[in-house]
Amino acid sequence: MQPHFTENLDAMLFDFEGTLVSFEWKIPEAVEDVLNKLETMGFARTRIRSRKYSTLLLEAMQVAPEIGVRPEDVRDEICRIYDSYDLDALTRWNLRPGAKDFLNTLKKRGIRIGLVSNVGGKALTEALLKLGLEAVFDVVLSRNDVANLKPGPDGINLALHRMGVEKDRSIFAGDSLDDVHAARNAGLKVMIITNGENARQEILAALPDRVFDTYEELLRTM
Repeated sequence: MQPHFTENLDAMLFDFEGTLVSFEWKIPEAVEDVLNKLETMGFARTRIRSRKYSTLLLEAMQVAPEIGVRPEDVRDEICRIYDSYDLDALTRWNLRPGAKDFLNTLKKRGIRIGLVSNVGGKALTEALLKLGLEAVFDVVLSRNDVANLKPGPDGINLALHRMGVEKDRSIFAGDSLDDVHAARNAGLKVMIITNGENARQEILAALPDRVFDTYEELLRTM
């Protein structure tokens, strides 16, 4: 019998929304609010190609100097909008069934646990307190801690550095295509818990290393 994949791990990093908690963020509305704000700052809507919240921030900051706007000001305005959507989602977030049991099982096995999220620090801190997870993670990184959101590798790389663990002894757990790409960009294997941000068919097409539909299913394999 082959050993469970967690037996060869020193660390497991997690996404937050959609992975550990229900996916509640209103992405289309947030993107539209950001595009409207950028127009008031002098951006032509046609100049911004991204319609994904995760890549819209970086693209707008890169374009900003072309129209004489400071990238820092763009980031502040977009993050202010994202913060409001974080706090809205916070009112509805609930732990996915079995998630806390799985985290506790990892800790009992001596596996270090990190959190790397595109959610902002304020809502993330409040959520961890609300859900009783404030003491679970060895490192917690929000979008405020990195220059580039996932699918960029910045958060994963920073988390591994702070935890002092090697990539080949770690895995990233998420729910979205951004999570798959972030892990791949960082050189990590990736495990997906479905029924989050992206449809199961989209996830399977991206060929993650492991796929589970529920934490109960995952716990049964341990």
